[in-house]
Amino acid sequence: MSNNQTPTFLFWPIASSCWLLLLPLIRCSANETHHDADAGYARLRRWMRENGGRVDDRFGVAEKDGIRGIQAFADIEEGSELLFCPWRLVIGSSSLRDQMQSGDGMCSVVDEMAKEIRLGANSLWYPYLDHIGGQRLPADFVSEVLLELELQGLLTSQDATRHIRWFDQRCDGDLDVSTKQSLVAFISRASEVGMIPIYDLFNHHNGKRNAKLTLTEEGVQLLVVGEGISSGDEIYLSYGLKTASTMYRDYGFVEEWPTAWNFQTAEGNNFAFLQFPNGVVAINPSADLLRTVWQSNVSLEEYMLLASTHTESLSSADLETFANAVENEHFPTTIENDEITLALLLEQGRGEMIANESRDNISDRVSAIRYRIAHKKALASAHLFCNAILTKRMTGVSQEL
Repeated sequence: MSNNQTPTFLFWPIASSCWLLLLPLIRCSANETHHDADAGYARLRRWMRENGGRVDDRFGVAEKDGIRGIQAFADIEEGSELLFCPWRLVIGSSSLRDQMQSGDGMCSVVDEMAKEIRLGANSLWYPYLDHIGGQRLPADFVSEVLLELELQGLLTSQDATRHIRWFDQRCDGDLDVSTKQSLVAFISRASEVGMIPIYDLFNHHNGKRNAKLTLTEEGVQLLVVGEGISSGDEIYLSYGLKTASTMYRDYGFVEEWPTAWNFQTAEGNNFAFLQFPNGVVAINPSADLLRTVWQSNVSLEEYMLLASTHTESLSSADLETFANAVENEHFPTTIENDEITLALLLEQGRGEMIANESRDNISDRVSAIRYRIAHKKALASAHLFCNAILTKRMTGVSQEL
């Protein structure tokens, strides 16, 4: 792929949600701190069963490193049904033949859910809507925080608020508190058929996904895919392979790996790369490579081998063009500056006498700074990997001479 082509990424039209909030930006594994201790989830599971749904008892809500997700509490075999939700409980689609449509259909889902939110405890979906609560995405950030991201060249205010502008222009609705809560939930939680209770509590991971949605005549099923799930493992969905900026804008996090980064030079040339652990990077990934990464279910080592093989197959001219583009990326602050600011904000956020509005502002700034640190570190990692290959080639030529 030449350096002036727009990078190709695979997109799922609307994806489901994630429990990861804006503060802990990068997902990582750590010791479990909760074992299905979420009373709201227990109520939600009971509600699902009372209304014709099925929920496997072998999984539940757990928390790792401050991030809630769905974890297996016992071994679960491949092909097992984790969840069945009847169509009557899906907000957006009523049957296999009456599916949520784009455009006006999405407007209707947002409006319908907003009405249910206003009903409060009188809504059929109250145990669900009360449990998912509200969350903050970049669209909610104060203008000063969005301006910081824009000055860093990472996310424009125009892009951050695109969903709000879409609703205003396409749905012609009043964006009151309930409607905005509904819109944010729809952006960050909806599946291709609409809002599916419990399904949208599963976190995203393209490299570790082990569950997949299936549509039936009676409703939607979530099934185990791959080699089964061991007790203690988290259960993941895939929201699709999307750029890091899109993931951050729509869900408020950057995934652990593979992370799809892209950037544009001052001359308007577009570059992209996939980031993996241990500094392994796939530079200028092809559509075939992206499709393989998204659709495969292999080990991290095999993913990393695919990425390394791809990057090493690029010409030296392409690698040099990429390296030069990274070197010419300039930011108002360094990683070190950002980390100092982040530490100060985190200390400020621990204060007990902080108004909710101030706490939200601190949370927004922390999220934005963590995102720009992740972006800068990714560029540095890609540059190092690229130069290592170029150096190896130059050394090989010198030895031959």
